[in-house]
Amino acid sequence: MKNIYKIFIASILLVVIISCNDDEFIEKTSPDQLTSTSFWRNLEDAESGLTAAYSELESRSDFWDGWQEGRPVIEYFRSDYALPGPDAINYPHWMSIFNFNYTNGHTFVDVLWGTNYKGLNFANQVITKVGEMTSEQISDADKKQIIGEATFLRGYYHFKLLTLYEQIIIINEIISQETLDKPLSTRPEAWETIINDFTTASEMLSETNTPENLGRATKGAALSYLGKAYLYKAGDATSSESDDLQNAIIALKPVVDGTVGNYSLEPDFSSLFNGENENNQESIFELQFKSGDATSWNATRLHAFVGDWCIGGWGGIEATMAVVGEMKSEGKIATNGLYDNRLYGSLYFRDPFYNDTNTNQMQGGTWDALLNETYGDTHNTHAYFRKWLPNYVWNNSYVGVNVVLMRYADVLLMYAEALNETGNTPEAINIINQIRNVHGFMPPITVTSKEAVKTQIIHERTMELTLESVRFFDLRRWGMLDQAMQAAGRSNFNSAAHAYLPIPLSEINSNSKIN
Repeated sequence: MKNIYKIFIASILLVVIISCNDDEFIEKTSPDQLTSTSFWRNLEDAESGLTAAYSELESRSDFWDGWQEGRPVIEYFRSDYALPGPDAINYPHWMSIFNFNYTNGHTFVDVLWGTNYKGLNFANQVITKVGEMTSEQISDADKKQIIGEATFLRGYYHFKLLTLYEQIIIINEIISQETLDKPLSTRPEAWETIINDFTTASEMLSETNTPENLGRATKGAALSYLGKAYLYKAGDATSSESDDLQNAIIALKPVVDGTVGNYSLEPDFSSLFNGENENNQESIFELQFKSGDATSWNATRLHAFVGDWCIGGWGGIEATMAVVGEMKSEGKIATNGLYDNRLYGSLYFRDPFYNDTNTNQMQGGTWDALLNETYGDTHNTHAYFRKWLPNYVWNNSYVGVNVVLMRYADVLLMYAEALNETGNTPEAINIINQIRNVHGFMPPITVTSKEAVKTQIIHERTMELTLESVRFFDLRRWGMLDQAMQAAGRSNFNSAAHAYLPIPLSEINSNSKIN
């Protein structure tokens, strides 16, 4: 963090000093040169600063080590339901994450820390500098909206860091040379900061975005993440309080009942992930991508990392047969005679559905044909992820497939979980059945006890959210990490050492306040 801020501070606080002689100096500042003070002149500048704050979401600005490789490897490879793909063995720094033998000097550990703190710094600048702008420079409504979005982003970056690292540094001000070194905060302190920011943002943000502002934070996004923060805090032994689950319910309820926003489940589950139905009624917060054209370029190759060789991807990751088994566990009881239909929107595996030559459901081909052509056999014991893939991976270099970071189904499941844990199991069952019906074409569940419904919620989160960067964190807050990793054969894993990433060595070496 320190090195990043030094570069940034140097870039915005340039002073031109010209020497006249050994004893006399004249300071000259170009009237056309923008500084951290003179930059914030009007609405356009405020929007530009806010765009910079958004640019660091999910380490997007550091494309290869951050977004393209770092985030997927850190968040996907540590799941008990993921395996390295055939290409992964070529990258020891990928395999060290999977094998849990990385160190605090790992490049991904460093990059994810640094890019999130970069985003925090940008957000703090917007909050402070736009807050100082006069009514002649920006309207009160625009000022409130922009500061609200920046406050949401500050909460998001702190939340992201706290889910990844056991301890973080709280940054709630513009970094200066004097405040560059800061100590680590306790987890309760960090949770308080995150909850305060999401709460404040929810009070400032509008409920909807105009078409040209899709992807920006709304009141619904702030409340959804506030509820998620309380749910995660409830599962954090260092910080949990007796009212966390009730607070999660209070935060999520307006989103669930339609008081805030107008969200609903998207009937076509697969369309949530293939770029064909972006920013739909289920999307609450969505990372925007766009294929290059004459006006802009903001594309992604996540599909290449996820896609196997057999469909033209790079073969970065595979799914375990255990997740296939879990997703098949209820049998073919869907109303269309198939397994829970969320299975087919999440995974490719050997099945009559993917060997139907009349429909060619697998990227325009069939499992047996594609796998035989690539590997010389049908790979009966292999499975691949389907999420985040366009309908045709071959010859698609960079694409504009958005990545949904928060969707209504996740909010419903979090709400159901909090209801069940606080004694309102019947309402939790109703919500579960709603999701099963719309997304899975599945019949209502028959279990009724609190314990059995919790087990069902764990299953439903697998059905809904596989490869959506929640599995590892869910297992951790449920106290199931060691059990799940043992079952997956991940013998190197130990929750005491690997439940969180270590503080990066670069931060330890450059920050005098960290021992």
